[in-house]
Amino acid sequence: MSETTQIRRAPWVIAWDAQAGKHRYLRDGDVVFQGNAISFVGRDYRGPADTIVDGAGLMVMPGLIDIHAHPALEPIGKGYYEDLGSHALYMNRLYEYYLSLLPDAEAAAAATDEALCELLTGGATTVVDLGMPYPGWADRLAASGMRAYVAPLFQSARWHMPSGHEVVYTWDEAGGDKGLDAALALIEAARAHPSGRLDGLLAPTTADTCSAALLQRTKREADRRGVLIQLHTAVTIVEFHEIVRRHGISPVQWLAGIGFLGGNVTLAHAIFLDHHPWLHWHTKKDLALLAESGTSVAHLPLVAAQRGNLMHSFGAYRAAGVNVALGTDTYPLNMLEEMRIAGLMSKVATGHVDLLRTEDIFWAATIGAANALNRDDIGRLAPGAKADIVLVDLSHPLMVPLRDPLKNLIYTATDKPIRDVYVDGKLVVAGRKVLTIDRAAAMKPLQAGQERSLAAVPKFDRLKRNAQEIAPLSLEFTE
Repeated sequence: MSETTQIRRAPWVIAWDAQAGKHRYLRDGDVVFQGNAISFVGRDYRGPADTIVDGAGLMVMPGLIDIHAHPALEPIGKGYYEDLGSHALYMNRLYEYYLSLLPDAEAAAAATDEALCELLTGGATTVVDLGMPYPGWADRLAASGMRAYVAPLFQSARWHMPSGHEVVYTWDEAGGDKGLDAALALIEAARAHPSGRLDGLLAPTTADTCSAALLQRTKREADRRGVLIQLHTAVTIVEFHEIVRRHGISPVQWLAGIGFLGGNVTLAHAIFLDHHPWLHWHTKKDLALLAESGTSVAHLPLVAAQRGNLMHSFGAYRAAGVNVALGTDTYPLNMLEEMRIAGLMSKVATGHVDLLRTEDIFWAATIGAANALNRDDIGRLAPGAKADIVLVDLSHPLMVPLRDPLKNLIYTATDKPIRDVYVDGKLVVAGRKVLTIDRAAAMKPLQAGQERSLAAVPKFDRLKRNAQEIAPLSLEFTE
């Protein structure tokens, strides 16, 4: 019989009220889990417990869900991408610079370990990992103790920039179909993984690099197999104009027209919809199409801000009835930092402080993401839910003075007071130390991997520039 663990008399518990469909604060509460499932959330638990955790000075909250991350790809870019942007492409760095710095398999493995440690110590217990497959990918995710979705990227076109001011597409329809077939095989393997914590979703790369035929086949396979889809869409102004050039309508309207939208689809980024004021577009249909079709949006505020972009606005999407989830996309892989930036940028976008509240941000990082994954057993503290539980140290200086712990956590402390993390009922972070990954051991191969990638930059850059020419150090060296 599974062991029972009781977190006893925590002064603050973020409990799920199923009837109201919202999180609520519970004062002086107990959270009990047996094996990998929560069995009790309330006051004065009287049942048996094999292990008792003293809840004094703690807030108990559900594990956060990172709906969109690139753990193997992004950490390698630290110190390189931050100030880059293509002047002739609306200052976006994506097309010219992103593919100039790619990790090899060894660096990808080390980057994954570091990224998962960042996520875990920031209270994330579930991650959707969009990436290029490398040896041992699924096993590495499982070994971290996290709940994870493999999402192998595939596409029917690749972009390149021969001129520096135009994105050119090279099409390979057969390659897109082959990538979809390979992704389906990887997802089936993940679902059969002995850890029981892995799944997968289909990830055609971007709306502009996938043909209608590939997206329609992806949707058919997803519907038939009960698999979810995630597609980068409306990421840049460049992409919006490219889809308009091809079809005369917005990316969202094009996807709706080919039958791609639906309740098993999440659009990542989804910033440049037809209502965005920077586009001055004549229609205002996209938000309604997303809401009516049940399509979710993965909001990734930090990477948008790094690229000089801005969703307009998170609060407006929520008000329109669109299910919004949160993800990290880039480094740092810190869900609480993403929550903070999401709240601030929504206020900046609208000049309206009431359109998005703290509870909405937390909802997106938990229930919104769970909805996007079609799950009702994660992102909440409730009987029957998975025992994905985070303990927050309320005595941390950044949590004091304490009136509203969630506001303190998101807007001031972020990940620093996260003390312990359970996933599937197993302790994976204790006293801020990740128990499942040797984080220190990942540092040397990660550093060496970045150095190899930096050395290879001239091979991929259109002007054969080296990394220092593309991304100079912040300060010059003294003589």
